[in-house]
Amino acid sequence: MKVGGRRVVALLFAVLIVSVLLVYLYDNSGGRNGRVPDVGNAYALEHPAFAQAAGADTSFLDEEAGIALYLNVSGPIDLSKARSVFRTIEKETVNYTVGSIALPNLSESEDVHCFVHREGWIVVYYLKAEPVAKIIDWNYWSGGQLTKNKLQVGLEQMCNALGVSVSGAKYYHFQYPYANKCMIIIETVGSGEDSFTITIPIEFTVYERSWSHYAYYSTSYFKIDGNTIDEISPSSPLTEYGRLTVAQLSPSVTHTVSVSGYYSGYLYGVCIALIYQEP
Repeated sequence: MKVGGRRVVALLFAVLIVSVLLVYLYDNSGGRNGRVPDVGNAYALEHPAFAQAAGADTSFLDEEAGIALYLNVSGPIDLSKARSVFRTIEKETVNYTVGSIALPNLSESEDVHCFVHREGWIVVYYLKAEPVAKIIDWNYWSGGQLTKNKLQVGLEQMCNALGVSVSGAKYYHFQYPYANKCMIIIETVGSGEDSFTITIPIEFTVYERSWSHYAYYSTSYFKIDGNTIDEISPSSPLTEYGRLTVAQLSPSVTHTVSVSGYYSGYLYGVCIALIYQEP
């Protein structure tokens, strides 16, 4: 990744950070001395090599799952222990259990889905209809870093109950098997407006462009090229998210992404998430 400005704050995903010439990021706010957005990193997407014993049991994931975080632990899994973590059970067989996991301080609509197979596979995911940017959990924004996302939190809860480590977890998007990278870009502001510019090179195939917008019980605007994509009011949910069209974030065009809020002491944030194939 080629980045203009003085520094990049690393996004602490439990994945290998990959430097790529995907997106050129620049801060437009003179008050921040040309610094880059708070977070701008890419990470790898890898197809899970499900064990032969779990292969037939995982075929439904190709139909329903979207962005996912998966792990293969050594040794068999006691499904009765996994069952205790779920808010609801969606499907259960002698080989695996699928259910939803409640996340701290979030509503039921933010629950992550989780597949646990007795042969050692754990897959935490959102559905294919849900945008990738839904994984952003603004409760974990601290000190200029997003320390965890929703998939990580769900995986940690399951692994803690099973007594296994989350080390080695990898990301994948089941609807875009040829995608091999994801870019997460986050900008925040305390009051006023802040922005950055982004240019997607045409040689990259972008499968999904999505966003997450946050404001803490206050009015905030998220715009691209001066056009309002989302407005949050004091009565709105704290976080809103959705997908962008190719026209809204087209390749080979420099776009300006901004977030604003007008009451000091509050957090206003925007995230752009891109799923793509690097040649």
